[in-house]
Amino acid sequence: MHIISSAAAGGAEIYVKDLSKSMSEKGNSLFVVLLDRASESGRDAEFERSFLAELDQYGVEYGFLGDACRKNFLKGIISLLHYCRSFKPDIIHSHLYYGAVFALFQFGIPHVYTHHNIKLKAKPFFYKFLDIRTSAYVGICHACVTLLKTVTSKRVVHIDNGVDSARIIPKQEYSSNKPLKLVSVGTLSVQKNHQLLFHAVSKLRNMDFLLTVAGEGSQSAKLKHMVEELNIANKIDFIGNSNNVKQLLHDSDLFIMSSAWEGLPIVQIEATLTGLPVLVTDVGGCSEIVERVGNGLVAQVEVEDYTMKLKQLIESELLRIKFHKNAIDNAAHYTVNNAVDNHLDLYKSLTNQLSSHV
Repeated sequence: MHIISSAAAGGAEIYVKDLSKSMSEKGNSLFVVLLDRASESGRDAEFERSFLAELDQYGVEYGFLGDACRKNFLKGIISLLHYCRSFKPDIIHSHLYYGAVFALFQFGIPHVYTHHNIKLKAKPFFYKFLDIRTSAYVGICHACVTLLKTVTSKRVVHIDNGVDSARIIPKQEYSSNKPLKLVSVGTLSVQKNHQLLFHAVSKLRNMDFLLTVAGEGSQSAKLKHMVEELNIANKIDFIGNSNNVKQLLHDSDLFIMSSAWEGLPIVQIEATLTGLPVLVTDVGGCSEIVERVGNGLVAQVEVEDYTMKLKQLIESELLRIKFHKNAIDNAAHYTVNNAVDNHLDLYKSLTNQLSSHV
């Protein structure tokens, strides 16, 4: 049983969907518990329908706790107990704080918690509370593992995120467009730090490129106003949420992220498996992917260094071709099958451990 926030376009939610589908294909029974519906939080209802249809297609069951559980923890605990009694999970795996708290009251079932970011949104003492009944933690990159080990004495397992190959169109050949097509995919939020990217674009406005920005979010109006003020509207195309990210990535020449913090970004993995050169900031596990695969440059979270490295990638087709080849040759580690196998090994060890103590 996986517990996530919603059937949304976020990296963690997409990752859990892919894990569940692949685990089901391997003969396991899956139930995904979602905290709220799109109608409760104003998200894209069509995306939710598509998300749930994929779960249906793979025989993955699902249910909703309801947004009221965010304020009424007793309601969340009771609703989760209802699903546990009907589904009878061998493992409960939470991917958000609410799920971790609700799962504390489901007795006799090993509980795993994955923290999907390099930032802790709870105080360290909160993890002492989770430790009461959490069997193991999963860190999605080396940086996340190191962070988790500072707040818990329980087992912390490193399992890198992975992506379903069905969501990738690999670029078998690399030939650049004119103008060069840059792409940024992610929520328009403080975390994604588009301000850094747009300041860099403003300094390079005379170069031959166009930037497509895919995503929606709370910073949308502010960022579009910033683009107008920087006089770079002719360099940037805001397209909102994309229903075909794999085609968007395939048709691009360079993937760029400017995040202020991250875990191990799913979209960076998607771009890497596609075969794109990348520019990312040195936060969370972003540099870990680049170091393992060798398909891009890592910049500091400041305008001068980011601008310099973006300029280098725009100018040098030979460098982009080299990074493309490295991505195609070296990215297999980040397929979802690796992540599934590692998770199933962890679950088996925890259920065997429980059996030995019964």
